[in-house]
Amino acid sequence: MEGWRALIGSGKAFNRRRPVPRTMETTMQDDATELDQALEGGGQLDRVSIPPELSRAFADATLTVRRRALSKSVVIGLGFYEAFALGDAFAVPDRLELALTFRFAIILPLGLMVVCWLRRTRCALILQQVVACGFHLVVVALLALLVVLSDSVNALGFVFASYALLMFMVISMALPLSLVAVLATFVVLIQAVAIAHGPLMYPALELHNLMIAIVIIGPATFANRALENDRRRHFLLMERERYRQRLLAEQRDMLARLAALDPLTELANRRGFHAGIAGDLDRLAPGSLVAMAMIDIDHFKTYNDHYGHGAGDEALRRVARALREAARPIGRVGRMGGEEFAVFIPGITGHELVLYAERLRASVQRQALVHHHSATASVMTISVGVALGCPETSDIEALFETADAALYRAKAAGRNRVSIEDLTRPDMGACRERPDTG
Repeated sequence: MEGWRALIGSGKAFNRRRPVPRTMETTMQDDATELDQALEGGGQLDRVSIPPELSRAFADATLTVRRRALSKSVVIGLGFYEAFALGDAFAVPDRLELALTFRFAIILPLGLMVVCWLRRTRCALILQQVVACGFHLVVVALLALLVVLSDSVNALGFVFASYALLMFMVISMALPLSLVAVLATFVVLIQAVAIAHGPLMYPALELHNLMIAIVIIGPATFANRALENDRRRHFLLMERERYRQRLLAEQRDMLARLAALDPLTELANRRGFHAGIAGDLDRLAPGSLVAMAMIDIDHFKTYNDHYGHGAGDEALRRVARALREAARPIGRVGRMGGEEFAVFIPGITGHELVLYAERLRASVQRQALVHHHSATASVMTISVGVALGCPETSDIEALFETADAALYRAKAAGRNRVSIEDLTRPDMGACRERPDTG
């Protein structure tokens, strides 16, 4: 308990000395909060704003949809325009041949060319939108020309048709508001010129033209903005969900790491150690040898009783650091509980293992942790039991059991020793004694 209090106290002192760094988890939480605020909308017409750092992602995510909307709107608009050829005999009977020429000799091939170009080109979206708007203005201009050239009062019906076509294009083409404003302005001006030079030159018709423009363009612009807001909201909802999924994944990974980590020594605990061994075995080449070392701190209970649990915790941390350094680069170290540690060494030969195990033992003795109550030496030492085997013939549990038995032989022989059992050569089991000085 004293060790945990010391650990918590040192953590608080550390936090007072240094600011807590922003982790990936904190950053993602801030991003999710920013997305929540953006989804609430605000500003003019309750506009949903895209955060600056996501503006490029939003443009990329909606690019295909906007391109498809452009070509589809031109196709549908072209179909409506050609279908109304049946009314030309009623609207402009004196210019019927010219009207049909406009529809089938100019607008139809031009519209098909625009549609093919929109579907094949990969130029900037704004250029595609300008071309689509330009095609619409050509249609409006030709209809206005029929109004000017015809003596029929019914030709003024083309004015209403132009505004209906404008409303459809504004809503369906997903245009930015700036382009909508330019398109609407040109349409109103073209209609005003057509009325001024048409068969009925009444000034009141100009007012009617302006009123019709307001009635048509206003709702069309509002619908355009509403659809754009829906696109933005959908994108932000998807982004927020993605951030939350990543945050949950990070939290799951963190919990998994914590569940596999010993908080005192920051080594793998028993669960994490076994999971790491499984991964090591999966990467091991066929026929490779592996070794398991079981390690116990000599006379650790006596050390705890005389120096206190706080000193005992610090000793465990120092032993863990020493073993971690000595086990590199191939060994995997874990704390099995209490003062017991284990090291898994894949891909090592019997000759290399003797030196490796001795390096583990000496690394702790070199820490020179004073232990006057040890019956072995005046400093803290460890006993090491090692089992060498082949995964194809010896399972991991057998290695654990053999290494544990070797550890007991090392302790029985006087501690501060290494005992190695070679499962590949049963006649080679031995207890190798080492001097008390590292």
